[in-house]
Amino acid sequence: MNDPIIQTNELTKYYNKGKANEVLAVSGVSIGIRRGDFAVLKGPSGSGKTTMLSLLGCMTRPTSGSITLEGRDISHLPERFLTDIRRTTYGFIFQQFHLIQGMSVLQNVMLPLYPTDVDLPKLKKKAEGLLEGIGMMKRRDFPVQGLSGGEQQRTAIARALINSPEIVLADEPTAHLDTALSRNFMAIMKDLWEKGKTVIIASHDPIVFENEYAALVVEMRDGAVRNVTRK
Repeated sequence: MNDPIIQTNELTKYYNKGKANEVLAVSGVSIGIRRGDFAVLKGPSGSGKTTMLSLLGCMTRPTSGSITLEGRDISHLPERFLTDIRRTTYGFIFQQFHLIQGMSVLQNVMLPLYPTDVDLPKLKKKAEGLLEGIGMMKRRDFPVQGLSGGEQQRTAIARALINSPEIVLADEPTAHLDTALSRNFMAIMKDLWEKGKTVIIASHDPIVFENEYAALVVEMRDGAVRNVTRK
């Protein structure tokens, strides 16, 4: 479990480079995340952790530097290849959930695998199994806009897992949750980690970065890594 699944080297990201509103979001970051790690990108708002998470998940391209995924440099691959990597390797849990209103819980969970060659009955069965595992099966046909915050997040977690990802990424997942729901979320993440997933969370919440199973904590300030702690 000690081999790196993701390695970055001098990773840098500018927004609006060369313009008056240029922003250096990530500056020369070199980190290694091992297969099976529970990693946390820690830092206040504006520290660069969300951009860093986007870079690691192939949602944003670096301005310079490199990202290696399982030994393959993916920094400058064409978008069609990155789309395939995102679909097959990553599960994303966004801060705002991004559930599709007007669709049911089950339909939202199934959505990332449309269109693929997955048989629809098999896809439905897999989605139902994920909902059962997080206590949402009774809500399977419920419109997502009527869910509580905690129920929306659990739906988003199930959706993130529908493609059986190797790596689960979460951006400020506890930002809109109370303490009890935040701890419940972390219990779900711990369960995924114990099942062999590599978990990477960007957060400023002590409930996240002070948990006892965060093997790697990367503290960021002003786009740069200030401290790395590995247990």
